[in-house]
Amino acid sequence: MPFCENNRATSCRTIAPGGTIMNLFRRTIGVLVLAGVAAVSGYGQDDTKTQTTTNQQATNQTYVFPTESERFKRYIKNMIGPFRLVRTGASAGISQWRDSPEEWGQGMKGYGKRYASGLGQNAIQQTVTYGLDEAIGLDTGFERSKREGFGARLKDALIQNVTSRKRNGDRAVSVPRFAGVYTGAIVARETWYPDRYNFKDGLRSGTTTLLTGFGINLVREFVINW
Repeated sequence: MPFCENNRATSCRTIAPGGTIMNLFRRTIGVLVLAGVAAVSGYGQDDTKTQTTTNQQATNQTYVFPTESERFKRYIKNMIGPFRLVRTGASAGISQWRDSPEEWGQGMKGYGKRYASGLGQNAIQQTVTYGLDEAIGLDTGFERSKREGFGARLKDALIQNVTSRKRNGDRAVSVPRFAGVYTGAIVARETWYPDRYNFKDGLRSGTTTLLTGFGINLVREFVINW
């Protein structure tokens, strides 16, 4: 079917077969964000408030704020660790398949540009997050839930994508994470991306990265942690 991509194309074109898959991906992301919103709004609101409070207090008592060395090692790992490199490679492959940005072309040269771009954006994201964590005194790292039960673990995994730990174990809205995600995406679009990209594209990309984090946290909680 004909399709015009707003101001990013000079003429209408036919949607590629991959469009169906991308629509499915977007719907999956939508489900994850709804789950995330539900977890945020209902975090700690179990059937019995007394039991919830007891569980949260027990979790806080077992929490230990990471040392300066541990936080720095995590920062490096989040930038160039093996899982980060694999994830960036997969993301670059998807962009290559979608031919986005099309100005970067195909082949190894095009893939290299997309891979380097992903590494650069992530480096900015992680640096901003780490710097604000250090300045504010927060812990934005992921930690598997210490609670029992699928529902409790699900909430804990999802809530960690939008909150950070204080030194006493309490949670607060993660200003460092939000700032890092959007700064990395916007800087990339305003600097080394083709001229037709701007901060609005960065906002969209940052939101996608943030929403994808919900799914990644579920994998780390229930499948494999890294």
